[in-house]
Amino acid sequence: MKLAKATERMKGKQNQSSSHRRGAEVSQRFAESFLCVTLRDLCASAVSGLLLAGLLFSPTHSQSGRNKSEKEPDNKRPAKPLPPAPLPKVVNETRGKSGNEDSIRINSDLVTVTVTTLKNSTEKAALAKEDFTILEDGVAQEVTNFARESETPLRMVVLFDASMSVAQRLNFEKKAAAKFFDKMMRPQDQAAVFAVATETDVMQEFTNKPQLLSNATRQLKAGGATALYDGIYLAAEYLRATSGRRVIVLVTDGGDTVSHKTLKEALQITQEVDAVIYSVYTGKLWGSQNLRDIGAERALSTLTKETGGEVFAPTLPTLDQKQDDDTGLKQLDEAFSQLADQLRTQYVLGYYSANEARDGAYRKIEVKVNKPGYALRHRAGYYVPKS
Repeated sequence: MKLAKATERMKGKQNQSSSHRRGAEVSQRFAESFLCVTLRDLCASAVSGLLLAGLLFSPTHSQSGRNKSEKEPDNKRPAKPLPPAPLPKVVNETRGKSGNEDSIRINSDLVTVTVTTLKNSTEKAALAKEDFTILEDGVAQEVTNFARESETPLRMVVLFDASMSVAQRLNFEKKAAAKFFDKMMRPQDQAAVFAVATETDVMQEFTNKPQLLSNATRQLKAGGATALYDGIYLAAEYLRATSGRRVIVLVTDGGDTVSHKTLKEALQITQEVDAVIYSVYTGKLWGSQNLRDIGAERALSTLTKETGGEVFAPTLPTLDQKQDDDTGLKQLDEAFSQLADQLRTQYVLGYYSANEARDGAYRKIEVKVNKPGYALRHRAGYYVPKS
């Protein structure tokens, strides 16, 4: 009996000990599980924090929202004159019947020729593409592109000689130029005003507003020497990025005293960008040759003839002549009026040369019209790109 009770007590203690062990095991497993979950959550939180910190302080996501690797803008003053950015397409600009874009410079191999028509009679009959024949080095070419003046925007740089040599006539030039801008500019046209003396300055960048152009001319002041060829060179570069009929108008006596560029270099770059040079000559065209600058006259003649333009030579008052301001202004008005008429009677032709050689050579261009009574003016030739 005692033995049985002792045995039962021993079994009870064993059961109690087993229960304690099971409870301890459960507690230990619970603690391990809780610790794992906690560590896992802490690790996830730490990783998220590191990722967030990396995004916030990454070099590509600074507080300003800019990439630090990007170059900061250069605050240095740029050299003058500034070349223009490509002009935006004019929304209301008209296209030709062929549907070509305003600029017919579709391909670097396309040769463009701006042709000015001079008709002997007052009748102004429109010409068609079939009325023109183009010869390159004597070989007929197929005219593939054709546009009238009304279908092609004008891109023009008017370069005023502002050296001391023209100080007496500068006031006439300002007044005549204002009338020219009022008559010439259309919404689709763009013009700029340059002043050339010892250096060349852009007085007004490209705009279609006559008032801004006139305001720029009123700021002209005479002084310094004359770097005319440098001014022409820079004007041609300024026109390079534009599309349309490219024109440079020189208001000058033709003298050049301090240019770094030569006449040949100024002419060549003008031919490369397919610009036409016109000149309103403000020097002396009377008296003995000893009083005239024959070299300046010949330089202007070369620049205009080789590019398809013309020299307009009004008779202006000098210190030893008794002419009033109205007479001088009337002469200049007439010269600018003739220039405007020529710019309004132009056609732009284009062709792909049958000579495919890209040797950098100069090729002569001749344009003919098959209708009587017309005289044509165009550039004499072009330089082939060298591959």
